[in-house]
Amino acid sequence: MQVKLYASLRQVAGTKMLDVEVNPETTIRKVLQEVTRRYPMLDKFVWKAPGELSELVHVFINGQNLRNLAGLATPLKEEDHVDIFPPVVGG
Repeated sequence: MQVKLYASLRQVAGTKMLDVEVNPETTIRKVLQEVTRRYPMLDKFVWKAPGELSELVHVFINGQNLRNLAGLATPLKEEDHVDIFPPVVGG
């Protein structure tokens, strides 16, 4: 499965995309844990506390906001696409 990073997350990780292996038990929680295991510097952007998603990060699965699905328990398939956006700051 492809996971895409956007904006400042790309700069922090030094990559814009990574492949994550999925199996029938894979959830978005497991994928996000794998992303932050590979790129520990992303941990502070993704997690508020261990296992608790930051309210500032935006995670989309096939274009749908994770928060409108089953949250971190949302199951994933190999053909799914995950997009991770950093907090949006503007004025």
